[in-house]
Order: sequence, then C-alpha cells, then structure tokens
Amino acid sequence: MSGFSDPPIAKAVYAPSGPSAPVFVPSSSASTIDPLPAITSLHPSFPPGLLSCFARSSAAFSERHWIVDNSGSMATADGREIVEVGGRHREVPCTRWQELTSSLTWHGSLSANTLSPVTFRLLNNPGGGADQTLSLGLGDPASELDRLRRLTSSTPCSTTPLCRAIASFHQHLLSSLPSLTASGTRALLVIASDGASSDGDVAAALRPLRDLPVWVVVRLCTDDDSVVDYWNSIDNELELDMDVLDDLSGEAKEITDLNPWLNYGLPLHRLREWGAVSKEFDLLDERAFNSVEVQAILKLLLGVELPHPEVDYDEFEAQLVASLKEVGDVYDPLKKRMAPWVDVGKLRRSLGKGGCVIS
Repeated sequence: MSGFSDPPIAKAVYAPSGPSAPVFVPSSSASTIDPLPAITSLHPSFPPGLLSCFARSSAAFSERHWIVDNSGSMATADGREIVEVGGRHREVPCTRWQELTSSLTWHGSLSANTLSPVTFRLLNNPGGGADQTLSLGLGDPASELDRLRRLTSSTPCSTTPLCRAIASFHQHLLSSLPSLTASGTRALLVIASDGASSDGDVAAALRPLRDLPVWVVVRLCTDDDSVVDYWNSIDNELELDMDVLDDLSGEAKEITDLNPWLNYGLPLHRLREWGAVSKEFDLLDERAFNSVEVQAILKLLLGVELPHPEVDYDEFEAQLVASLKEVGDVYDPLKKRMAPWVDVGKLRRSLGKGGCVIS
C-alpha cells in the first residue's frame, strides 16, 4: 500500500505550519464476503430490511474512509453509550471519545470480518504505540482488531485540523477515480467530529469533492446546537451528496419531531454511518413523510412490501403490526426503553386515519 503526501493547498484553507495530515491509502476491491452474518452477530436486532440495505451499501461503496477527530475537546464528558446489563439496555454517561469509539469498534469489527475495507485516520498522532492511520478489512481480522483496540484506547489531544485531512482525502480520491469509474462504485467519507475546523474553511475544503464519486457523512459527536448549525449550514451551502448526523439521541429527536411514529434505533444509525444509499433515510429529519414515503421507508426498514395505506389502510396496518411482532423491539433512545420500531397509533394519526389501532 502506498501513501499520499499533503497536497499543496491555498493558505486560506489551512495553515501549512499545522499538524501533518493523516495519510490516505488505497483500499482493496469491495468485499466478496456476505456481510449479513457478521452484521447479525454484531447486532441481532437488525430487521431484514436494514440487513438488505447494508448489503446494497457494501456493494455501492468500494472504499470507506473515516476522518476521526481525536482533539482535546473529545475528552468532554457529555457523551452517551448504550450498554446491555443483565439482558437490559441502559444508557450510561461517557466522554465524546468513548461514545465515538463504540462506533469505530462496531464498524471496524464489521469491516475486518467481512473484508470490506475501511480506513480510520486520526487528526492527531495518538501516541502510545497506536496508529494514526489504520486500515481494516484487508484479510487479517485478529491483528487489525488488536490495532483498533490500541487506537480506541488512546487519549484525545491537540486541535482539529479537518481542512488538511479533507484536502489529503481529495488528492487520494483523484488517484482512485479510474478504479471507481471502472467498478461503477463510489467512495464513502465519514467525518466524525465534535466541532469546527481549527485550520480553515471546511466548506472550501469540501467543495472540490462536489463533482467526484463520493458520499460524505458528517457524524457529529456532540448535541451542541452551534456545532449542529455549523455543519448544517455547510450542508446547505454545498451541492454535495452529504448527510449530517447528530449523535443518536439528537438525531432521534430531530426525526421524531417530524415523524413521531418512528423509533430511531441504533441499527438505523449504524446503517447511516455505514453509508445509506437510499435517499429516504436522509429525508427523515427534513420533512414529515406522506403515505407514499411511509410505505417506502417501511419496506427499507422491515423488508416487506406493505399494501399502499391510501388503498387499503386496514390491511396495511394489519400487515405492519404482524411484521413488527416478527422483528421484535429495539432500544428507544428517547423513551430510554425497548419499544417497537413503529408506533402504529402515532402513524395512524400522522396519516390522518384516526380510529382504533389494530392489535
């Protein structure tokens, strides 16, 4: 594997005297291993529809890259982590870094066990023998996961030089264009951060990606409104395939404000971090869904073709209730307890049907 040096870039974007950018390395070809068994072993509560979405995403993105913010502010203790204790799920306080490393461990384990290449690049050298750049899914799961444990055990430090890292990724993406074009796939870039860049204008750094085969996910590690607004304004400014995700609870709140019938469970959040190719997931926090969109998102979630709610609502609801019983409950980050994926009563009211819920 070959590395890439820092690209020449205008001083307006980043300070050349800042920390060195993490190196970007080319990934191998997309996975030939069925990811579904590994996904179900990591999270047994995945509904069939989401499993299929993971498989489609694995085929759509032949490269996955994470820019991981390990700046000093990530040690702030306002994070939350879902843990299972005695068969019961609980949400416990933790640092932002600990919350993020749960996600890194999940995705790293999935990649290593399915040979779906992913590279994590820390903004700052973690020290202590841990890698600043770590590639997984290359064929040696035991060694890769051991290195991942060292990376996630490191201590956050220093600043947030996001622009330099994004510019380095841009240069890597240009070199990958021939293989991406030949395979008809895209690259996925996940930017996991709790704040603004310390080395320039992030929108300017991201702008060169607009015409390239890349999907960008911004995975926020804070629910600070100013940070959320900062990244949403960048999303609105750029004509870029981009999805801004709050932390689990913050994203659940945004979505249920518009679509109160949906339980935004962790498996759905993990899919969007992995790269959800269906646009419906990106729209959940943008508008209240109509009956057509409800039917589409439920098919993606549950993996079943339900009747159109405007044609035969009673049959639609009866089949929905049966499907929900079959997939089981998932932890609700807002109610802090296990609950069905869909609140059928709230969905009925959202679609203007009224009446009693079929049980």
